[in-house]
Amino acid sequence: MPHPGVNTPFDGLSTKPKAQLLDEALEHVNEVAQLVGGEWLDVGIPPVAFDPANPEQRAAWDWGPCDNKATTGQYDVNVRQLAGPSSEFDPDALSEKVRSYWEGLGYRVRQIGPAAQDSGGHRSIIVDLPHSASISFSANTEILGISASGECTKWD
Repeated sequence: MPHPGVNTPFDGLSTKPKAQLLDEALEHVNEVAQLVGGEWLDVGIPPVAFDPANPEQRAAWDWGPCDNKATTGQYDVNVRQLAGPSSEFDPDALSEKVRSYWEGLGYRVRQIGPAAQDSGGHRSIIVDLPHSASISFSANTEILGISASGECTKWD
């Protein structure tokens, strides 16, 4: 299914510059972070508050091969939010909020595996984007996660 404003096929490599690919991955993550709200942290040690405009943080995002192909590369951006000591997340409500937002943008949303039946209620949904890019949201009662893989391009 084509995505709004996207005229490229799902296969093949992106021809966008590396800085634009990072901007787009960060934008995808930031849109979901703003939608859900709360304080989002990167997955570094120690974790710091997610700030897509912070130059130091921008330089630290992972650039690696696409599908283990050494001649290609893409950005991976991962952030998380932890529940407070006396609070829990509602994974069903939050996943549905993100799903509705993505479907409103015209994206086809996939469920990653069945919804967990454990006490944490883990949920994970994903949208596939052109050139091996994707955005995913996962939730359980204790932690939320947003991950974006940028478009795959020729390694430079």
